[in-house]
Amino acid sequence: MGLEEYQRKRDFTKTREPRGARPKDTGKHRFMIHEHHASILHFDFRMEIGGVAKSWSVPRGPSMNPKERRLAVQVEDHPVEYMKFEGEIPEGQYGAGLSLIWDSGTYDPEGDMEEGYEQGKLEFTLHGEKLKGGFTLFRMAGRERNGKPQWLLVKKKDRYADENWRLIQRDPRGALTKRSRKSSSTKRRVTKTKTNEKDVISQAAFLRKQKLEGDITVKIGRNTVEVTSLDKTYWPDEGYTKGDLIRYYLEVGRYIMPYLKDRPTILKRYPNGIGDGMFFQHNIESAPEVLKTVELESEQGRLLNYAVYTDLASLIYLVNIGTIEQHPWHSRTANIEHPDYIVFDLDPKGAPFKNVLKVALAMRDVLKDLKLTGYPKTSGSSGVHIYVPVRPRYEYEEVADFAEALSNRAAERAGKIATVERRIAERKKNQVYVDWQQNAKGKAAAAVYTARAKPGATVSAPVTWQEIARGFEIKDFTIETIPPRLKKKGDLWKEMLKDKQALPKLKREV
Repeated sequence: MGLEEYQRKRDFTKTREPRGARPKDTGKHRFMIHEHHASILHFDFRMEIGGVAKSWSVPRGPSMNPKERRLAVQVEDHPVEYMKFEGEIPEGQYGAGLSLIWDSGTYDPEGDMEEGYEQGKLEFTLHGEKLKGGFTLFRMAGRERNGKPQWLLVKKKDRYADENWRLIQRDPRGALTKRSRKSSSTKRRVTKTKTNEKDVISQAAFLRKQKLEGDITVKIGRNTVEVTSLDKTYWPDEGYTKGDLIRYYLEVGRYIMPYLKDRPTILKRYPNGIGDGMFFQHNIESAPEVLKTVELESEQGRLLNYAVYTDLASLIYLVNIGTIEQHPWHSRTANIEHPDYIVFDLDPKGAPFKNVLKVALAMRDVLKDLKLTGYPKTSGSSGVHIYVPVRPRYEYEEVADFAEALSNRAAERAGKIATVERRIAERKKNQVYVDWQQNAKGKAAAAVYTARAKPGATVSAPVTWQEIARGFEIKDFTIETIPPRLKKKGDLWKEMLKDKQALPKLKREV
């Protein structure tokens, strides 16, 4: 495969990942596994074969239990230098998120590995810190995921095999944590921390302060939250600080909380602002009493303690630890298996923004044909989101299938300026990607009224269909402009909270 695809996907002026000028045969048999805290937490298995690091994405991680077959999706070859890479892949770059070395070592091949790779079957013995003994990787004939061949990684029965295997992973701070495969009824404890209760001021007093600096404990409702380093710069170009961000969320709190309340969230943390790295945090290890958690199975099958938005104080706590953006699940904890809205993400990826607005209108018309109402908002990044509230009685899979069918119909109606093609290289430059794939369980989208970690401190703002038709720019909606807009127009999405729609029998109509 070579390194062309690897290099094409990355901008090496922005990422510290090694470029790898050409395949480099070191004569070594090395393997390593990355724990990749990207938008979806997963593991990347790499083996040095033929001068490159052959690579597979293993969503649920490896297993030492011979009875467990783990899906391994073949991805592009990486340079052998990648076997030592560990660090942050910047937002906006391919695979953005923290990539940690989970295990590494050498392997003993059984037969010719290059020939085995081509034939679709690799057998080897691993000598790692965590993974040891014999394994088999074999390609499943005729099975692909998004155009990528699917393999299975299986532990052989030997003295290292362990049917009671427990996955040990690193959290974003580098600590080791254990994740067992016990049932979800087994509670994983979250360590509760104390909040500084000295010199507490009211929320109103906080908002009256002209200059926000240092550390302050604020009473928000019946709870107290300690907010720290308020003068830390979060948006260097604009000079906006952490205090400015917290002020914004306090000002819009009563508007944003109805859309967040009782939803789990995947934390997207920027501890030092938008210019100094980000990481995703799925699991909560410790938190004050103000933050509630719920133990859920992630998309990869691991039991994790997810943070849950309960009230404004819980939101401010999360903002204080660097969660600039809010990314709630599509379902609430009381009915976690059933989403209460569908999300369509109209993503330009370089196409003119006017095309995004045209595709949004095409989606509106598709929904109208089915007697459904869509609620548009800016993504706060580069595109537009359209939400369709539904009764929380449909399974995630059913909702995703419905979303896929509607996306195909909208792309057809919008003609040459829309596509459902996921691969950027296969899209035309003027085409807007109609992304329906955010509707799986465990996925999350940027909430309405959330600030975004983008230049200008833009906000994901609700808009009217008339505004879509007239046109606007993403930069019109920021943490400075949204509070006065709310005072003037109110919550444009307030009907969305009441509008629980039934899904029509789309298969019969499309």
